[in-house]
Amino acid sequence: MEEIAALAGGIAGKKELIKGGDYSTHPIPWPYSHGVKIGNVLFIAGQIAFDNDLNIVGGDDPAAQTRQVWRNIEKICVGAGGKVTDVVRVLTWLADIDDMDAVLEARREFFPDGDYPVASMFEAQKMGAPGLLLETEAVAVIGCS
Repeated sequence: MEEIAALAGGIAGKKELIKGGDYSTHPIPWPYSHGVKIGNVLFIAGQIAFDNDLNIVGGDDPAAQTRQVWRNIEKICVGAGGKVTDVVRVLTWLADIDDMDAVLEARREFFPDGDYPVASMFEAQKMGAPGLLLETEAVAVIGCS
């Protein structure tokens, strides 16, 4: 909890769940929220390459799955009143670390000015569903870009 308090910079505010309207990502059949906003800090749950019908987009192409993941992250940022370039921290888990270059190249498309978030990337032994190649979790500071 100290990490969250430090990251939020002591910002006070009520928790706002980011989930609806035209900015919604896929429906959630599991007990979590896509995003939680406190003040101007947005915590984004791990996003996978699901479309609105819970189908995996991109098949066995890590770049295509990455683009879908970032489209989902972008929807959550917009739903919180921001934009994808407000993302300041990213954690990505890969099914195969050898996909890192393709994932990074696709991520660059969402940050055309080169103002990239801090990031970490790891290989996971097993992803959350068959066919998934990656999952990305993010933190955004709405209005910072």
